[in-house]
Amino acid sequence: MKKMKALLLASIIFICGILDVYAVCEADEYNTLNRLAMNMRVSYEARTEEKIPDENYTFPDGLTPEEREEYRIIANYFAIYISNITEELYVTVRNDQTGTTETYTYEDAVDGLITIRQNDRTAVNNYTIIVYSSSETNCPDTRLRTMYVTTPLYNRYSTYDICEGAEEFYLCYEYLTIPLPAETEFLELVQQYREGLIDDEGNEITEEEESFWDFIKDHSTVFIIVIVAIVAIGGVVTVIIIKKRRRIV
Repeated sequence: MKKMKALLLASIIFICGILDVYAVCEADEYNTLNRLAMNMRVSYEARTEEKIPDENYTFPDGLTPEEREEYRIIANYFAIYISNITEELYVTVRNDQTGTTETYTYEDAVDGLITIRQNDRTAVNNYTIIVYSSSETNCPDTRLRTMYVTTPLYNRYSTYDICEGAEEFYLCYEYLTIPLPAETEFLELVQQYREGLIDDEGNEITEEEESFWDFIKDHSTVFIIVIVAIVAIGGVVTVIIIKKRRRIV
């Protein structure tokens, strides 16, 4: 019986402790943690850097030893930024394209900024970023916010000569968030754009019936001349009629 009472008392103390922590988290921290989470931002930037070739790199033919020493590779990549992270928070970052998930804490940040490098520019990458409370709080691992960011793919067609003068057409943008069409389809669509058959977004352009007011606006000069002529003729006729009436009187 004593053991049962002791077990019951221990259970009550344990439950009260949990409720107390939960109450503290809800009352004193949850709103603060939410504000911290809402202050976080996610963005990306296309970046370029020079790299020293490794020992397996195949140099272009004809380089002297000095030129090889100074030779650099140009690397293009995306930098994904998660800003304003604090000690009270951590994030999980899932790349939906690869299916991988990484966890980043305040220790991974520099002045509250986490930088993730993405080297793949051949596909659209969608990221799901979930913000949690850290073990530095009274309610660790509480899900606070979800953010999303999409990095585009590099459009190799954007350097084609046919895109000169057609830079506003969506398939001539340097980066796209849609899959690239086949080259033949791309060339055909740009040609249609240049001929005025489709608009910047690839929609077919149809000739709409001209409204009455549009017709008047487009032919305003003719209408003005006709109105002036009618007024002038009306004035002359009125003068003639008045003169004839005076003669009769």
